[in-house]
This record gives sequence, C-alpha cells and structure tokens, in this order.
Amino acid sequence: MRLSCFFIAVFFLVGCESLTKVKKEVPDDSEIHAETALDGTFCFYEKAPDDFLYNCDVKHWVALWVDASAQPWSQRKQTLDTLTNSDYDRFHAYILTLMNDTPYQDKLRAQLAFNEILPKLTSQSRNVIDVIAGAQNNQLMQFESALVVLEKENTSRGEKLVTLQNEIDSLRKKLEELLQIEATLMDKNRSTQQ
Repeated sequence: MRLSCFFIAVFFLVGCESLTKVKKEVPDDSEIHAETALDGTFCFYEKAPDDFLYNCDVKHWVALWVDASAQPWSQRKQTLDTLTNSDYDRFHAYILTLMNDTPYQDKLRAQLAFNEILPKLTSQSRNVIDVIAGAQNNQLMQFESALVVLEKENTSRGEKLVTLQNEIDSLRKKLEELLQIEATLMDKNRSTQQ
C-alpha cells in the first residue's frame, strides 16, 4: 500500500517536472518592467523562420485564440490533425489546445511541442505568453495529471475493496456452514447420549 502511494507520488512529480524544464530566476523589478513593457512593436522572434507568418501581428494570434475558444473540441481536433511540425503550426496547435475542454493527452502533446520552440522566442514574448496562457495552462495540466493519478488509485482501491468484500462473504458462508455442521454434530451427540 505504501509502495503504491510512493510510486504514484513519484510519477506525479516526474509528470509535473516534465512540464517545467526551465528553471526561472527572479529578476529585479527594473528587468521585469523592461522586458514586459510593450512598446509599439511586439514580435515573437527577433528573426522569424521563413515559414512563421504573422511574427509581429499580435492581432492575428489573438483572433486565432478567440476563434478557437468558440469552436468545440471536435472541430479544433480536426484542425490539429492537419497541422505540421513547423514553428507556426506548433504555435497554432498550442493555441488550439488552451481551452478547458481539450483532453489531457492532446494538451500535453501540444505543450511539449511548443516547449521546443519557446527558447527561440524573444524574452519579452516568452514572458507575455507565460503570463497570458503558459502558467495557467501548466497548472491546469498538473491538476489534470493529479486527478488521473488519484482516479487510478481510487479505482485500484475500489477493486481491492470489492475483492476483499467477496473474500469476507465467502469466509462468512464457510463459517456458517462450519457452525451448521458443528450444530448438527452436537445434536447427533446429544441424541446418542440419551
């Protein structure tokens, strides 16, 4: 029992650690203000890859997010299935999976793919993404992961309880049969003594 709880805790911590590979250092207030101050231009890359469209067009990405939030998961899933492994499509997939109704596995897959391009982005865009979506998305995924682990543990314990209850019922029946045999033998013994 203790061993299973230990393994569950280890798996949970490993899952959470895989979501946050980069350790964050706390810069002083002036650095935070300088990096997150949004001036007239906001670009995700200093020099974007050729296939990364709309690098400096935040309105495009916000529109994608708003459109995605209005779509059911099935429709977003169809769109996800058509995307490639380009940086643009990884970013697009990340946005499509930010909604709460996205299944955990799809959300995790998009997050891990997005984490691969994250270091290439400007520090300003990384900070903005983390504040707007990243931190909440990671926390939600950690909660979902914990719920899955707890659900599996509860299911396992429930199955063990059912097994134990069946064993108890079987032992109770055997005990009743033995008591009945004992009562019969005692009755026979009394009748032979008379």
